[in-house]
Amino acid sequence: MQNLLSIESNFLNLPQVKSALNLQEIRSVQRTITNAKKKKFEQTLALSKLVVNAVEWFASEDGQRACNEEGISWSNEEIGQKVFGWQKSFFYKVVKAGKLQAEIVETFTTKCNEAEAQGEDPNRSLEGLLKFAKQVESGSTAGGNGEGEGEENEGGEQSAEVEIRTATILTFTYKSEGGNVAVRIDSEGNVKTTNTDEQIREAIALLNFSLQNR
Repeated sequence: MQNLLSIESNFLNLPQVKSALNLQEIRSVQRTITNAKKKKFEQTLALSKLVVNAVEWFASEDGQRACNEEGISWSNEEIGQKVFGWQKSFFYKVVKAGKLQAEIVETFTTKCNEAEAQGEDPNRSLEGLLKFAKQVESGSTAGGNGEGEGEENEGGEQSAEVEIRTATILTFTYKSEGGNVAVRIDSEGNVKTTNTDEQIREAIALLNFSLQNR
């Protein structure tokens, strides 16, 4: 969210400022990118439904009979790899998404649209959808009767929130035979890395040396 002051909004609305900053063109490209994300997500959801149908056929009597006749015996993981060419983690995300209730998907999509209208960057992806669905399920099962039959909380879906991505302001990658170093810092100052401080310092030292001798 931009959270602009009144004088800041007025400044950006000045014709000469809009022209100098190419704001109209930039906004147009941003809308194109956002629409492309929406389209990709919609296509992935459609794909997930087809994959669920395929997995259910493999598990059906007809599917098992066809496999047995040809000497085929596949686990779900093998179906994901051999039929679709996907790694286990992505395959199961697709299947889980395909089995979600339509209401959950619709609420997630609505909340993503609302976040984008506020200038935020929601995680409109399978991962983001499944995280949202987990929140909904947690809200629906809270306060159960103690026998495993949870009672739905009032406004369960409404209390769940989509994940908002923070903008990346710096990325640093160093590849070497001794192992790669990768660092990402977001706009909130959070550092994301799997490397040790010593490995990062060594990479920075190499960068400094290269800059001094270029």
